[in-house]
Amino acid sequence: MATSKPLKISLSNNLSLPSIQQHQPFCSSDISAASLPLCSAYDHYLRLPELRKLWTSRDFPNWNNEPVLKPALQALEITFRFMSTVFSDPRPYANRRELNRRVESLATSQIEIIAMLCEDEEHNSMTRGTAPTLNLETQQNLNQRRSYSETSLLPHLATWHKSKPAAQRILLSVECAMMRCPYTLGLGEPNLAMKPSLQYDAVCKPNELHVHAHALVSKTEESLTVHATHQIIESWIQASQKLLERINKLLDNKILEKATRDCYAVERIWKLLTEIEDMHVIMDPDDFLKIKKELNSVKGETAAFCFRSKGVVEVTNMCRELKQKVPGILEVEVDPRGGPGVMEAAMKVYVEKESGFEKVHVLQAMQAIEVAMKRFFYAYKQVLVVVMGSAEASGNRVSEGVGDSLSQIFMEPAYFPSLDAAKTFLGYYWENDSRGGLKTLNRNGTMGVVID
Repeated sequence: MATSKPLKISLSNNLSLPSIQQHQPFCSSDISAASLPLCSAYDHYLRLPELRKLWTSRDFPNWNNEPVLKPALQALEITFRFMSTVFSDPRPYANRRELNRRVESLATSQIEIIAMLCEDEEHNSMTRGTAPTLNLETQQNLNQRRSYSETSLLPHLATWHKSKPAAQRILLSVECAMMRCPYTLGLGEPNLAMKPSLQYDAVCKPNELHVHAHALVSKTEESLTVHATHQIIESWIQASQKLLERINKLLDNKILEKATRDCYAVERIWKLLTEIEDMHVIMDPDDFLKIKKELNSVKGETAAFCFRSKGVVEVTNMCRELKQKVPGILEVEVDPRGGPGVMEAAMKVYVEKESGFEKVHVLQAMQAIEVAMKRFFYAYKQVLVVVMGSAEASGNRVSEGVGDSLSQIFMEPAYFPSLDAAKTFLGYYWENDSRGGLKTLNRNGTMGVVID
């Protein structure tokens, strides 16, 4: 059989390459957290030291996915507590209808990500079959299949007349989302397939999780909302950090398919964080501004809440540093003189789909993380304007004449300039090819690329 020659792409003499001008209004150095006193006050306000002990405890050493799924399940359980706050809100002027809808949507979004993580767990030989579950088929009392969690708030919300419709819809969401998984969450969902049930109480520890909420000094509805939403954010940030650590190891070992799945999980988490922050848009402005003093507990210092979180800053920098993995994925060395070697390798991978599709998938997933992350910080600034006013949103300066710290993130240049340039030039090639401006050579319908 004759060997198929690659598709050769070359520019004709009368065509010129498009110029790419990258404007860099901001520096691309690492994002820094707020001052130590502000970060410490933030940690104390949200009781993060106690939460970290729950996140990092290893109760099931053989379950490799525990560091990721445990904080994710605890974020979901905190959402159930948040639901109880929303549905018991006594204020006659509160926008109950929209609050109820959004908190239910928030729970459903988290269930979808948790189901995705559980499903991916079965595709990984290192994590397959290691989750702590109970086999329902060995249970004599079939009524036990309805619920295995005795301490989660969701089964209780499903029996309270105010929250019953929403809680029951969430239980059905669990049933639907976990259909492709070998086990279910054990929150009281119907479990019609009688699959093994996760030992939810042993993993999530709802009693220990909720005891910290009773220690809040201020228990107004707005204070409880801020407290719950940011605890949910921090729990998912912990899950993201563990995923990113795993992604780096997978990329170093050239396990691209698994890295791609984890990258898309991180992308979904950034989108979830944006949805969580949107909860603040429907908070009562006057009530929220009354608790602003609690949030600015360190006098003379101001910084956006997201930069008081050392976890958010660390995960942001970890996502930005994924760009260092591109040459390794493309199996090319970086030219110290700034040559186009990485760009040309990327163009080759984009065209040779049959042999390099795993590389394309992981590169696309890494860029998807960039898009979702920048979208989060852009949305965060807009929410800050709506909730606190434009003066507060623009008051977090990086340095004189540079701009505010939130804008630095979503306005800095693309994190993957070689991939950006490769797509720009490849698009230029095909655009001119349709007008006969390119010389192309096809062999037996096989596609490849040679960059002249």
